[in-house]
Amino acid sequence: MSAPASLLAYSVGAEALRNVGIYLVCLILSVAVHEYCHALAAHRLGDGTPEGQGRLTLNPMAHVHVIGTLALPVMAGLFGWPLFGWGRPVETAPRNYTRKVSMRAGMAIVAVAGPLGNLALLMVVVLVGVLIALAGQLSSEINSLLYTLASLNLMLMVFNLLPVHPLDGGKIVAFLLPSKLQYLDDYSQRYGIYVLMGVLFLGGTVLHRVFAPFMDLMQWVWVHAVMGLV
Repeated sequence: MSAPASLLAYSVGAEALRNVGIYLVCLILSVAVHEYCHALAAHRLGDGTPEGQGRLTLNPMAHVHVIGTLALPVMAGLFGWPLFGWGRPVETAPRNYTRKVSMRAGMAIVAVAGPLGNLALLMVVVLVGVLIALAGQLSSEINSLLYTLASLNLMLMVFNLLPVHPLDGGKIVAFLLPSKLQYLDDYSQRYGIYVLMGVLFLGGTVLHRVFAPFMDLMQWVWVHAVMGLV
């Protein structure tokens, strides 16, 4: 006997809300770690701006962006759009960095700290998954939450390392470029946001090709390191 249409609609809606809830929790945690690592790196380099603005903390509420971390992911989940989001960028003043490093080097260090934070959280999540699996407590709900958190951090790391401004990768490339190629960084600063928007809204195939190898590796690691212990 088939379920009434209203009950079926509620069931689908409830599943969608559950998935959005899991994604939202994972995104908030991941963004908090990412932005905190930016703030910590800037602080260690001598810039007190992030601390003065209350960003030198792992408290997620200090890093949440009302639209990018809350509204957009919820709307995307409810309307079937690709799930995406971002946090509130950490403001930093490179002129305050220690003179032990150049300003460009300091900006690169602060930039790479965010993706490295996501990598660290990913590794912690995998370790937690292994320990829970060894204890025989890896339920489907816990597995879904942990795998989503690990995968999201991998995607945030890879995406933010794309070599274009205003992403972290753009600042890293700016440091690595030789002086005779600095015009490429100028071009990226001027037009990078438009290139990025074009890739996000029109280049789904491009992003899929970038993410696919990493996600395949993530799935392989999770299946063999975590699920293989169940």
